[in-house]
Order: sequence, then structure tokens, then C-alpha cells
Amino acid sequence: MMSLRLQLGIIFIMLVVAGSIVHFLRRKSIDFRYALAWLFVDVVIIILAIFPRAMVWLSQILGVASPVNMVLFVGLCLSLVVIFSLSMSVSRLADKVRKLSQEIAIIRKDVFDGDNRVREEMNNIKD
Repeated sequence: MMSLRLQLGIIFIMLVVAGSIVHFLRRKSIDFRYALAWLFVDVVIIILAIFPRAMVWLSQILGVASPVNMVLFVGLCLSLVVIFSLSMSVSRLADKVRKLSQEIAIIRKDVFDGDNRVREEMNNIKD
């Protein structure tokens, strides 16, 4: 069983983390999607700190031998959710970078071809 001091410490730390996430969100230092994922993890940890018996109950229902193993399993699952959301964002950003690079290459080609046409027209005018 968790001591009251440990429960209060965890709750205090998680409230500070939640405040930091909101602060970064207001400063636009973190994207809203990522902030939601981290706030979800924060809320789950706060709930488990307030109701430590919930993990014992959940581990018994799921047939996990020890509540500590259940805590590690929940932590792993939450980490996988965050990692998956970050992977999706990285994939989307990589596609955007590729498309932007292609558009820049096309624009540069048009500018270079336009410069050559202007030079040719200037040479034609001089002759």
C-alpha cells in the first residue's frame, strides 16, 4: 500500500507537470495533440495516486500476478500510445517536407528558365 506522503508527492508532481504542459501549450511550444496525450497520461497517474487500490483491483481482474507488474504494464501501454502518436506526426511531417522540397525545386526551375528567357530576349533586342 502507498503511504499518504507518497500519494501527496505524486499528486503534487503531476499537478506541476500538468501546469507545465498547459504553460507550454499557451506559449505554443507544444502542439495541442501532444499536449492532450501528455495530459491524458498525467490524469491517469493522478487517478492511480488517489485510488491506489484501483491498480490492485484491475490486476486481479486481468489476472496479473502483482500490482507492480500491472503498473509497469499500464506505463508501457501509455508510452506506446505516446510513441505511436509521435510516429504518426513524424510521418506526416516527412511527407510535407518531401512535397515542399519538390515544390521548391519546381519554383527554382521556373525562375531559372525565366532568367534564361529574359537573357535571350535582351540579346535579341540588342541584335
